[in-house]
Amino acid sequence: MPDTRVPAAFPELQMGVLVPASPIAETLDRIASLVRRGERPLDRVADVIRRNRVVLIAADHLATASDGAELARELEPFVAERIRRAAAQDAATGLLDRLGTELGIPVWGIKGLSSRADYPEPKLRELRDADVCVAGAEEALALADRLRRHGYRTDHGELPWIKQTTDRRPYGQYKLTGPSGFAAVDIHFGPGYSTGHCGLLPLPAPTEPGLRPLPQVANLRPMLGNSGGDVHITLKDVNDLWVAARTLGPAEVGALAADARTAVLGGHLADIARVVLEITRTDAGQREVLEALIAAGPRRAARPVVATGLMARTAPVRVLRTTGRTFGQAGAHTRSLPARAGAVLGALAFYALPTRPRVVAAPALSRRPAPWRCVRLVPLELARTLDREGTDAGDRWPGDRLTPAAAPTTPASDAEGRTGSGAPEGGLRWSAGHRTLTYGSSVFVSTVWGVLPRAVVRATGKAGR
Repeated sequence: MPDTRVPAAFPELQMGVLVPASPIAETLDRIASLVRRGERPLDRVADVIRRNRVVLIAADHLATASDGAELARELEPFVAERIRRAAAQDAATGLLDRLGTELGIPVWGIKGLSSRADYPEPKLRELRDADVCVAGAEEALALADRLRRHGYRTDHGELPWIKQTTDRRPYGQYKLTGPSGFAAVDIHFGPGYSTGHCGLLPLPAPTEPGLRPLPQVANLRPMLGNSGGDVHITLKDVNDLWVAARTLGPAEVGALAADARTAVLGGHLADIARVVLEITRTDAGQREVLEALIAAGPRRAARPVVATGLMARTAPVRVLRTTGRTFGQAGAHTRSLPARAGAVLGALAFYALPTRPRVVAAPALSRRPAPWRCVRLVPLELARTLDREGTDAGDRWPGDRLTPAAAPTTPASDAEGRTGSGAPEGGLRWSAGHRTLTYGSSVFVSTVWGVLPRAVVRATGKAGR
């Protein structure tokens, strides 16, 4: 029985790569043969392309083909959605650039915001959220605060979180949902891009206020970290590596492979390189880079698995894979076997157990920082809503947008006691026991396992009223 997971079984994958290995006409003939034999309906072919986030590239290829009208019609609704999404991305990135400049905060555009700059046609790189990175937690909260004054709201489905490295440097993420016409913004902060439970891929600190694309070579780290969290390889990863392979030098290949091994993603990086070689056309320089990345990875008997959409959803596999990588990732930070084993158990518990925020009559335990402990930050207004209306009320929570601030009349370095980081005077303030975090007028209740002690929520609520 043929292995339907492998790239060769899905000719439609070549419709989504920038430079396919086979001519488009030949690929369309193979797709038509699959459809005629009843092996894959045309709507499922379109679904594979959609799942790989390469609709616009496929549509661009079809525009030059003489016999791709049927597939083009299947993709039309997805193309229209991507065009609307691109307009929302432009609105979000324009706002991010302006706010970063006003606040004096340097902001990297990462993942798609970086890689698209080097595509032959940048508009063909699809993006869902505007992923950005700033140097630290204060810059992240300052940027989030200002975005909320422009209609953005804290995403209740993926609440802000913060961790610490073994040398006590904070890192984390704050996702915000945009108002109508604006894409969601995902703010990453800290010395690197978080992957898995305790993996951290290094990133250079941004230096120039405003939004700038992270340099292409450095951007391979967040690309890899994001892709490594999935069970499948997607074509957007394949295209990003194809583009980067045109300029990677031997030293950069070695550094990337070393960072991938440290995060236990060396095999995943090698698998992406294998798929690039299998379904795209490459020149001699690209092949040399890709073969070096494959050679730097572990020996593998299994073939890479691409995102076909024809397999069962694999949330349990993600949990097991993330947990399995934790022992190796922790080994990059400590030689203590008990500490590494504890990290594995912590990862399994965190990813396998329900951690949805809920207010309960629990003791107000300390939330003191510890390496790799993922502390979720629940906006106080959401915690109050959960206290009044129950756990399911989080899905109906209207959000926490802020009243627009008056336009500053002095430079960002002087206004409201701000420094060049954009943080208000006093910055982030943790309460005793790290039970709450305050930034300006915003208050968050901290939790690790989703438990919000009722006494903390009500006491904090009184102080905030």
